Amino acid sequence: MFGKQFRENFLFPSDVTPLNHGSYGAVPKSVYKVYQQAIYDDLKFPDEFMFSHQSEKMVHSLKLVANLLNNDYKNLALVQNASSGINIVFRNFPFAKGDTIIMTSIIYGACGNTVDYVVNRYDLKLKILDIQFPTTEKAILARFESAFEEFKSAGTGKALSIYDTICSMPGVRMPFEKVTDLCKQYGITSCIDGAHSIGMLPIDIQKINPDFYTSNLHKWLYVPRGCAVLYVNPKFQDYIMPFPISHTYKDQPFYKRFLFYGSNNYNAFYCIEEALRFVEEDCGGFDKIREYARQLSKGLSDYFGEDRIVKVADVSGSDLNFMVPIRVPLTEQQQKFFATNFKDSQFDTEIRQFIENNLMTNDRTYIQFGWHNGYLYVRFSCQVYVDLDEYIWGYNEFEKILKKFFGSELYRKYEI
Repeated sequence: MFGKQFRENFLFPSDVTPLNHGSYGAVPKSVYKVYQQAIYDDLKFPDEFMFSHQSEKMVHSLKLVANLLNNDYKNLALVQNASSGINIVFRNFPFAKGDTIIMTSIIYGACGNTVDYVVNRYDLKLKILDIQFPTTEKAILARFESAFEEFKSAGTGKALSIYDTICSMPGVRMPFEKVTDLCKQYGITSCIDGAHSIGMLPIDIQKINPDFYTSNLHKWLYVPRGCAVLYVNPKFQDYIMPFPISHTYKDQPFYKRFLFYGSNNYNAFYCIEEALRFVEEDCGGFDKIREYARQLSKGLSDYFGEDRIVKVADVSGSDLNFMVPIRVPLTEQQQKFFATNFKDSQFDTEIRQFIENNLMTNDRTYIQFGWHNGYLYVRFSCQVYVDLDEYIWGYNEFEKILKKFFGSELYRKYEI
């Protein structure tokens, strides 16, 4: 059922091989049809739509997401993307001078910039936990617990910790449930960046019980961009206002502040119901999607070798993850070259442009890649519309372009 033939249910042109679902998601044709209709309904008579239907549609969508998360819809807000969710939390949280933020070295870049902003804005302390893969679950939890113990021993101010469900790059699942438990144990406010979660991972907010959690819906739930959800624990809801602050400022209950916060295109939010229908009826449910993703992940592991898959070892809970980071073998000279030059942001930009242009123009695909802990890796996204052999083809094309790079003027420009 799944695989390349299932691609006809999506909007991809026939000459495209989509291997990078994790960055921007993908929209089924049936969802796109609903999206088009939503835009038309919105624009044909704006006054009627805004006054009679907009809030009702938002609440309906909130209730659908609440059912996925096993939580009350009144604790949720629909926002543009996970980065917006993180911004809303950090720019509203009642920080005071000397409070502490605890984050990891693998934080998503946009969220890292948000942390940097509030640290400087409010004169906060910042603790960065160095996480390098491969590693073990035990080692990750030990780093968090050590930082939490250090904060508790200091006995001053508040602390907020931000951490991932699955880090964007290289794309490794984190033990976020257990980190949340540690936050509770040490009195640390917990903020889960779950950009990669809903649609991929089963998330039970009642069970995990974080203080804040945000997830994109446009990545793994097949909803058009931008569409995400923000959960706020009731004890913090009085502090949290939308961005921008608009007519709904201080509205009660909390969720009403986010039903309308300025003229915008909210139509992606109205596609959640159709996306869920697509999952249940056309795909056979989330379990079927997860089963196929596991098959692809195992196939990649079997083909490339377990030792080349970047992940957390000794996981005590679920290791479900639709993203598979794979190490790219390099010669000693190539490894030294990248180790030196990936420190240069200009080099990072230029090599990405070189590889992107070749992949998208010549191969009509895209493969996410990066440098982490002394090795080059590619990140594949397991999805219902791709066959295993297409990932292998994509990897081989990436290696061909890499070989082309080492014979290029760009390489000679940075050669040591």
